[in-house]
Amino acid sequence: MKFQLPKNILSNNVFKNVLYLVSLALGVSYIINEQSLALLSLIAIACGIYLLNKSIVIALFISIIITNLLLSMNYLKEDDLKEGLNEEPYRKGKIRPPKTETETEVETETDAEQEQILPN
Repeated sequence: MKFQLPKNILSNNVFKNVLYLVSLALGVSYIINEQSLALLSLIAIACGIYLLNKSIVIALFISIIITNLLLSMNYLKEDDLKEGLNEEPYRKGKIRPPKTETETEVETETDAEQEQILPN
């Protein structure tokens, strides 16, 4: 079962040019924002649909929609993949590493000392 758009839209050169322009703009924005996974999915989905349907208009249209849906649902978010592989978030200051037992003991001692110094 093939998905088919009306023939007048498929043969419209303006529509084809707009799809080319939108695809190019999305590709450039994915490169600038370092979203390589989104760029690869855009290309892979477009190639796969083109092989099935032999229509570049349908392939580009569906790949743009699917890639943007995946991005909006955070399936193609690369920060999550990078955080799980290394300790980079700790170095960048995004999140604090868990406190050790000695750090918690030091904090409680300083709190107790401050309470003693301050008059009631």
